[in-house]
Amino acid sequence: MHRPYLTTVHSSRRVWILRHLLVWVLAIGPGVLGMVADNDAGGVLSYLVTGSQNHLQWFLPALVFMAPLTYLIQESALRVAVATHLPYSQIVSMKFGKTVARFNAIILHLLNTIILVTEFIGMTSALTLLGFHWVIGLGFSLVLVLGITSVRRYQPMERFLLVLAILNLAFIPSLLTILPHVHTWRSAFSGAFSVHIAFFLLSLAGNAVAPWMIFWQQNAVWAGNVQTLESGRRDIRMGVVAQIIMATTVMLIGALMTHSIIHGRNPLLWLRDNGGGTMAGLFAIGLFDAGFLAASTISVSSAWMVQEAFGKIHDRGQSPTQGPFAWLHTASVSLAAIVVLIPHLSFAPIALWAQALGALWMPVSLIMLGLIASDPNIMGSMLIRRRKYLLAATVLIFIGLSCFTFLA
Repeated sequence: MHRPYLTTVHSSRRVWILRHLLVWVLAIGPGVLGMVADNDAGGVLSYLVTGSQNHLQWFLPALVFMAPLTYLIQESALRVAVATHLPYSQIVSMKFGKTVARFNAIILHLLNTIILVTEFIGMTSALTLLGFHWVIGLGFSLVLVLGITSVRRYQPMERFLLVLAILNLAFIPSLLTILPHVHTWRSAFSGAFSVHIAFFLLSLAGNAVAPWMIFWQQNAVWAGNVQTLESGRRDIRMGVVAQIIMATTVMLIGALMTHSIIHGRNPLLWLRDNGGGTMAGLFAIGLFDAGFLAASTISVSSAWMVQEAFGKIHDRGQSPTQGPFAWLHTASVSLAAIVVLIPHLSFAPIALWAQALGALWMPVSLIMLGLIASDPNIMGSMLIRRRKYLLAATVLIFIGLSCFTFLA
């Protein structure tokens, strides 16, 4: 007798769930992609190495501490994008002059090229573990990255990369295959603070938010579908949560699997030897996906920087790799892949230093972003007021951590 009523209730509940799921899916955009890609192959390897140091009582709170700072930075970039509807390097040129914009683009392009090396290291290491020959895996990775970043329009590339981002979830079952002893948990949260740990924290900060992410957020909004500040904020919030979950998962894998610290040319071999083929295989899938997403987004971000600083983008929907500097994009990505062929290349230190170098340049990027976002002539009614002091505090945090790491 009550079945029609119950059926109606269940149907309404399903509609409510589907409606909210649709809102969640539509909110996914450049913010999520940028955050997921920032947990790149180099970042994943650095998280893995960091976790194996058994100082999680320092590293995990640092991840949580960086989350609101990451949101603050990306939300400020979002504000600039929504307020100006202009490419970011063009705004930098308006505020600081073409010379500063071009110098900044060159520095960040070089930093991004170093980061791209770590992406190809991660992708090739993953494919090698899955049975590919090293050179074949590297060549396949290079062709794949150049192929997806060479599409003519930006939006199809963004949607394709967002679909592939689901493979990042492979890190979770990889972690679940580990059955650590209680003593292992205790060891993972042991150890006193030291300058050695400070360097890992600097690398962690550089991986949580990198200079290229400001350009990506700004230009992806300018060229993409984000129309309002609130929709962009939802996108960034989801990205920050996804970033923390994946980073924590990878750190726990490094910390709980064994007492030995990761070393050697290929950390994935360390995973296989200590955790088994299934765990290492799942990790390899996630690592390849992380490297591919990051190599694509970072190289496109670099193309935006250079083309905006030295030229002009006439079609906002066109991929920046199609402009007059397309040759530079191809050359930079190819050079990063070739570096991986250097014999006896030590992967773990390169991954850590790539993230740390980004953290060293972050204060410069933040100062420029803060001055732009607080300029009423550029921002109009959307300028930041109190948040500029939070950005200034973030600059001091990066400078302080850098000074403590290298001067203490």
